[in-house]
Amino acid sequence: MGTLKYISSDSHVREDDDFKNMVPVEYRHRLPHKETINGADYSVVEGRKKRRSDLAESRINDDDLNRQFRSDPTGGRDISRRLEDHARDNVVGEVIYPDGMLALMASPDISFQMIVAKAYNDWVHGIFGQHPGKFAPAAILPTKDVTMAVEEVIRLKKMGFRVVSCPISVEDQAYRLPVYEPLWSILEETRMIPSFHIFTGTKDHLPEGAGDEDYGGILSYMIEAMAEAIQPTAQLLSSGVAMRHPDMNFVMVECGGGWLAWVLYALDEQYERKHMWIEPKLDMKPSEYFRRQGHVTFGDDPVALTNLGYTGEGALLWGSDYPHDEGTFPHSEEVIDRIFQGLSEETKRKIVFENASSLYGFS
Repeated sequence: MGTLKYISSDSHVREDDDFKNMVPVEYRHRLPHKETINGADYSVVEGRKKRRSDLAESRINDDDLNRQFRSDPTGGRDISRRLEDHARDNVVGEVIYPDGMLALMASPDISFQMIVAKAYNDWVHGIFGQHPGKFAPAAILPTKDVTMAVEEVIRLKKMGFRVVSCPISVEDQAYRLPVYEPLWSILEETRMIPSFHIFTGTKDHLPEGAGDEDYGGILSYMIEAMAEAIQPTAQLLSSGVAMRHPDMNFVMVECGGGWLAWVLYALDEQYERKHMWIEPKLDMKPSEYFRRQGHVTFGDDPVALTNLGYTGEGALLWGSDYPHDEGTFPHSEEVIDRIFQGLSEETKRKIVFENASSLYGFS
């Protein structure tokens, strides 16, 4: 058997001027951008608080230069350079999510969301669409307007997309509600995989002073954002979405996996003990649906690997989060060797390669 290779189920690419120019001119000024305010640099995203972005630059060390595209002016768009980075990290395939456009669904303007999403989807397909054996770019899919979302799924399927990135939460329109049934049906029919990446929700959770007088804001924000994956997981299982759509797989992205065992156990326990209150009636335990259809991605999370008896091996997907600060690049081999100590090579192979290869159809 050859040397074990990895598939990253969570990587990123940075948008550029070519993408911006694909957005209708009247909307371009509303895209995420930088502004200088009172001599300080801020990240500005429609629907979110402004976040100061210049204070961290003085704290960057040599290893940090590998990340956030600090040493890659192409932002991951140069495929040859990207593949060289992955060769360093032993990665042979990846699912690719946006960078700045992760926050698109924060905008309260649903039409703006879809216009920009379509431009992004066309742009990212132009870069990676001809390399399906190596890359599975995730198309952005706003979901608040279900009719528009269904139409976009049909278009994306014809283009060859395999993954859609949905907002991890939609304020005032939870994923447990029947309004989404046409969307789940078309995703199941087309075998498109809905994924729910952290930081993509419609509600602004960014604390005041983040990046400036922080008071622990960024650290707590990161953990709270990862925990947000609990909500769509619980809703897709408890509302019967997974029961009614048994051929629809779904993925919670960049949220780690240590929480998953408790959530599945608690859902089973509460479903049994409060059976007289709960609708709809499920034909299996919530955890059994998740083991059949659900997945989470994690990077450096040994806790996720201590609970395989509850979650199963098939639910876990490894991802480097290339090239973000919180990810494992360029030290993924070291991280994987450390966190998989004591587990079999068969288990390791399933989680870092086979599960993603099967789910996303990598050659």
